[in-house]
Amino acid sequence: MSNENEIRIVIGSKRYAGNTDKDVWIQPPLIGDRRELIEGDRNILVNQQNIFQKERQASDKFRIAGKITNVFDNTVTGKTSYTPFKNNLYYTNAISNASTNSNFWEGTPQFDEFSIQRFSGITGHVPFVSKSASTYNWSFYVSYAFSSTTAQTMSYTDEKFGVTNSGFLAGDGIPYVITTGKLNGKYLVYFYCATNHNLKIGQYVELSKPINNNTMFQIYSLGDGTINSENKVFTIYDLKYPAQDIQTGIYGNLKRITQPENSGETKSVYYVRLHKLVKNNDECNIGKAGFENNPFAINKKLEYSALTPNQVQRVSVKNNSQSFSFTFDKDVKIGAYIDNNGKPITELFLTIINRGYMGWFNKPFVNQNGIPSGIDVGWNFNFLQNSVDTWWNHSNSLNKDNIPTKSYSLNGQTFYYNEILNIGDVILGDFCEYNYIEQKEYVLSKAVHKYSFNNILFQTTGNQNYPDGYLYNPHYSIPIRAFSDYIENGTKDTVDNIPKYSWFSQYNNKWYWRDLYTYGYIDSNGIGVNNPFINGAHYPFLNCIFLQYPIQRNNNVFSKEYQQITNDNCE
Repeated sequence: MSNENEIRIVIGSKRYAGNTDKDVWIQPPLIGDRRELIEGDRNILVNQQNIFQKERQASDKFRIAGKITNVFDNTVTGKTSYTPFKNNLYYTNAISNASTNSNFWEGTPQFDEFSIQRFSGITGHVPFVSKSASTYNWSFYVSYAFSSTTAQTMSYTDEKFGVTNSGFLAGDGIPYVITTGKLNGKYLVYFYCATNHNLKIGQYVELSKPINNNTMFQIYSLGDGTINSENKVFTIYDLKYPAQDIQTGIYGNLKRITQPENSGETKSVYYVRLHKLVKNNDECNIGKAGFENNPFAINKKLEYSALTPNQVQRVSVKNNSQSFSFTFDKDVKIGAYIDNNGKPITELFLTIINRGYMGWFNKPFVNQNGIPSGIDVGWNFNFLQNSVDTWWNHSNSLNKDNIPTKSYSLNGQTFYYNEILNIGDVILGDFCEYNYIEQKEYVLSKAVHKYSFNNILFQTTGNQNYPDGYLYNPHYSIPIRAFSDYIENGTKDTVDNIPKYSWFSQYNNKWYWRDLYTYGYIDSNGIGVNNPFINGAHYPFLNCIFLQYPIQRNNNVFSKEYQQITNDNCE
């Protein structure tokens, strides 16, 4: 009850002596500052599943984690006279070196130089700090393909025909070499491509070098009869073109066309993706993956004191099988990111770059931008079967990326290592194709890094211009969203909510796009992403097979022999 008038009641006996108490009646004022709460105002039904989905679809935060399985075979041997290095080798000729008291000792660097995380240092060299164990050999980043370049200079050598297409640009398209042949009584022109051509019978190609003054031709067939050649070989019908136009060994570049009547818009574009770093090495935590090992054997041996240059007995490790886990301790927010084709990004990348701080590798050469760089960059088509592609010449300034090299001096020697990159730095990625009418990007050839031994400190049998070393793929895709497998099209007068990233065809007067699937949705073709979601963030997990391999490996050889079915008593 309100007491705005400050009413005070005092009974008679309390007012003065002899007074009597009387009943007093007061009319209370109808004034209040409280009201009843209606039931519907405080009870609201909450659907937990709906709230979860609403929060999941609105979240643009990703916490990146995964496992790295380091697959490596320590095969490159050499010799060194640098005392800390020669005291730490896995020896291959110890008896001879010890008996002759040689200054040079032969062997291979121990597995610790190639491991994702080091477990020891090199006595007499750089002191080993345990908390920095994951920063000596490699550096780890999260990146995304934010842009692309058609101006990247490339080179392709076809060992089968003995020709080299050097100095072409990524935007020129897929390199090829031609020859002639006959199939089912028909004379054909065969095109051998450096990468998957993505062609279908009936589609067209545009050639950089004309045949009979024409540059656009229809595909007649795929493959040359050898296993899996359909992806890299196609034919056109030979209409008795002039001999000079179809001589074996003529090479050039091609572009795929899906609709010849609209060749301007349906011609694919070709480029090298550019990756921008969004998380750096300081935010990555690397650790042993419990007791998990990869399926390859551990190779180690006891080096007896009589067969070591410093007369110290120890155990040396050539190969190991430990797997590692990684976690970036800060979320990646993708809200403002668009990919190299102007669309919402659908994948992040774990980017791994050799560091080589102990100094075995990465003697630098100046790149096109005047930056000393120790890592050579190429693509999967830069491999030969019987020799080393000239593209990998270490003095080639065109095969370098913007990965700067630093150095330090110790014990009278100079040692090189690759500097840790910063957030916002840009490095090269895969060679890709994009077709606007298909609204789809194709990875044609993955980017490859090569790190080489410093031949001043560790001398191998390799050519001085092509020093021995190992190669690896730097970028590993982490799917975070997915576009539909179906191409949508329409006009703004007939279709609502056409996305901003759609593409407009002047020829068809329509917009083309692929819908972006919601998080957690998987269609009948298995397309979609369903990562765990908790605490307001998505948790994608990458199972990374990190392969390091020597340079002589060919990806472009077709076997002419079919695999024979095994017959035994069980069949």
